[in-house]
Amino acid sequence: MSTDHVNEPEDELPGKSSEPDERTPMASEHWLELKLPPVVVFGLFAVVMWAISQYFPVFAVEIPFQYYLTAFLMIIAIWISIYSLYLFYKNRTTVHPQNPGDTNKLVTSGPFRHTRNPMYLALSLILIGWAIFLSDLLALMLMPLYYAYMTRFQIIPEERELQQKLGSEYEKYADRTPRWL
Repeated sequence: MSTDHVNEPEDELPGKSSEPDERTPMASEHWLELKLPPVVVFGLFAVVMWAISQYFPVFAVEIPFQYYLTAFLMIIAIWISIYSLYLFYKNRTTVHPQNPGDTNKLVTSGPFRHTRNPMYLALSLILIGWAIFLSDLLALMLMPLYYAYMTRFQIIPEERELQQKLGSEYEKYADRTPRWL
């Protein structure tokens, strides 16, 4: 975490109301915030999905064109990831999700025009593709838990740091760009 800014309570930030909304990060901190790298969370969910499909196949279904759907989602996710990483490197800002305070520039082009979190969206597309590949509805039903965990313990803390570091520039971006889609 960067030490060149003062941690102020959320309600003391200029232009912020005390009412939370979709783009207003929660002020309370939790010990899990920014602790597990997103790729680890992704891996844990993928393993749990596989275990469910193997040991609890009660919701196994046949999905038409499952391999094509899986491949399509994987290709889209890989493209989004590579393009997003390219934009981070091109703009010489951090890609490290545990240190959002190291961000020195807000990237708003490419996939970032449509979502504030394209790389997390890409991971979720891979998980959806994985659930389709496994042909298990229960595995697919884990996706809301993935979104909830990532939003609460990764995205909201990142947004809090970006708001503190970039101020109104980030606030304007958050106003016009959805968190997920």
